[in-house]
Amino acid sequence: MKAGRARETFHRYELKYYIPRSDMETIRDIVLPHVVRDPWCDCRPEKSYTVRSIYYDTEDLRFYYEKMDSVKVRKKLRVRTYNLPSESSPAFLEIKRKFGRRGFKERLLLSMDDVEGALNGTAAPEVLKNRSFSERKVMDKFRFNLRIGDLRPVVLVVYEREAFIGKSNDRLRVTLDHDLRSLLNPELDEIFVEEKLKQFEDQNFVLELKFDDFMPRWMARLVTLLNLKARPYSKYCHGIDAWTPHPR
Repeated sequence: MKAGRARETFHRYELKYYIPRSDMETIRDIVLPHVVRDPWCDCRPEKSYTVRSIYYDTEDLRFYYEKMDSVKVRKKLRVRTYNLPSESSPAFLEIKRKFGRRGFKERLLLSMDDVEGALNGTAAPEVLKNRSFSERKVMDKFRFNLRIGDLRPVVLVVYEREAFIGKSNDRLRVTLDHDLRSLLNPELDEIFVEEKLKQFEDQNFVLELKFDDFMPRWMARLVTLLNLKARPYSKYCHGIDAWTPHPR
């Protein structure tokens, strides 16, 4: 996850399943013949990495309630980084849009040290120097959404991710997310905090199956064998509810 000059735009299906932790080993056994570990997991002793995301929303939590109300077309903005702070820690500015079950994501890779200046405009020209048109477009969209929606940091969500990539198709991904925890109204420089975080009450884990056009047979077999039922699950919304539950 080395910081660099990269912009990605992609879309795919993302199916989520909320599952007891006792099933994690069974899921690994079923998927391992078809996947390899994500390199960022494989190089770590615990075979997982820490995901840290600060989500932006309006003062009245427009994006939160759109998710709770199952609005079919919606979006969210976040700043994401990983693990513990290091020199030039990488960060992504991400804009995620949802159209039913299909997701579309644009993201821009920066150094974590550059994020605040990029977003408030004080360092935007320097950060965007020599960047491509598409990279500048992501930055412009992110800053436009912050300004027009009067968005602010609402919640920091942190969890451990075990990730796998399809052997024959690296666009296939299986992720197991656990130990979810959050912090309300974080400052950007609190993205690496641990001592202030509150664990989600329900310590199940989130399984995500990600694919472009159709679910491969081995994923379908996993769903059938464990009788899995895809369900909406928002780490963002649950991160808020861990502190202040809202009517659903």
